[in-house]
Amino acid sequence: MKSSSNSNVDGGIARRRGQSSTTKSVKTSILLSLGAFVLVSALFLLSANLSPIKDNDATTYEKDSPPVSTESVSKGSIRNPQNKLRNNVPLNADELLIMRGELHLVDIDASRIRTTKDGYDGGKAFFCKLDWNAYKKDPPSLPMFRFLVSQSGCDGRKNQVVVDLAYIIEKTKAYDKSLKLQNNSDVRSMDPTGFVFHESRVGSTLVANSLTAMNPSANRVYSEANTFNSALKSDNPQLLRDVVYLMGRTNRAEEQNMFFKVSSIGSKRISVMREAFPETPWIFVYREPVQTMMSHLDPAKVNVKRNGRIMAVCTRARHDPPRELYDLVEQKGRRMDELSDQEFCAAHLASLCESALRELNKSNHHGKAVEYDGLIDKLLDDIIPNHFGVAVDEEARQRVLEVSKTYSKAKASARDAGWVEDSEKKESNSTPEIRDASELFLSKSYSDLKKHSV
Repeated sequence: MKSSSNSNVDGGIARRRGQSSTTKSVKTSILLSLGAFVLVSALFLLSANLSPIKDNDATTYEKDSPPVSTESVSKGSIRNPQNKLRNNVPLNADELLIMRGELHLVDIDASRIRTTKDGYDGGKAFFCKLDWNAYKKDPPSLPMFRFLVSQSGCDGRKNQVVVDLAYIIEKTKAYDKSLKLQNNSDVRSMDPTGFVFHESRVGSTLVANSLTAMNPSANRVYSEANTFNSALKSDNPQLLRDVVYLMGRTNRAEEQNMFFKVSSIGSKRISVMREAFPETPWIFVYREPVQTMMSHLDPAKVNVKRNGRIMAVCTRARHDPPRELYDLVEQKGRRMDELSDQEFCAAHLASLCESALRELNKSNHHGKAVEYDGLIDKLLDDIIPNHFGVAVDEEARQRVLEVSKTYSKAKASARDAGWVEDSEKKESNSTPEIRDASELFLSKSYSDLKKHSV
């Protein structure tokens, strides 16, 4: 009996020990599960805060985010944790400065642009703070956009902010959409008001200076900006629209109009501009052929290499002429390799005029040809108010007349240089070679352009 009793006691003890062990195991499993859940949740929240910003229709930017100083934006990238999306994701401060129009697009690299089903990728955009006031105050002192870039200390990569082009476009448009939903228009992108194409050395810089001088606070003018030229050269209308969108960023309420004076070679791609901006007015500035040729090849000013070749803007492509230039020369019964420098220059200028004529014939009055003779009066009385749709009051007229007295490309080192009408002098000093080349290649296009002139 005793042994039986002991056996029962031992069995009870064993059973209680087993139950206790099982209970502890269950509790341990529960604690481990809770711990794992907490750890996973923490990692998830952390990854959400560190993940890249995704733009979509629901993205909203903080309206009351404090302004970001541009003083610290000169080298490298910076961050400001106070500027956030409402989902608490930090914004890159450089990107925010771009969106707010504090940094300006000064260049793009389109060499690796690839067209995709959604648009394009592979491009780079370079931003820096430009001193627009310096240009607006005295346009002839900075007649080309590259001079403004240099004056602003933006011509070196070390002072530029570099971002992916397609990425910053997407972010900026989402930012603008957010501002629109909030009825906040302090920052915006201006639409292009007008484009100025030209034959080269025909008064186009005077046009750009006049557009700036007539109302400096309201008008922004890009004069042969490489940014625009590169986008135009890509033959991609969407890329061109995006680049112009970024170039139009402003936080100045008084800025209302934006003009582009395009490099002369851009006249061969007016069709790309028209596809990107079909409703935007444009002009093509041209001049009497001999006068234009003398502006390029005046024997008293032109540089001549040791081999006798003339160095001029209109002869740069001599080492590798484009296909359309071969075609134009052959249509005149000549061969490219037998052309003199004067004839090559005239053929090059004719190719620009012919390209403009093709687009003028299709432009449905959005394009107009403007001859150099009487240029300022044509701008003030017709082109600016009627074609570009910008009012010209008496003060604006006087400012334009004043700036037209200064040589359009005087720059800072020659600010006292006055402008003198030189058409008759060019005619009288022209050589037989220049006159013959002008007649052969330019006379017809000149006659046809006059049919489209204001």
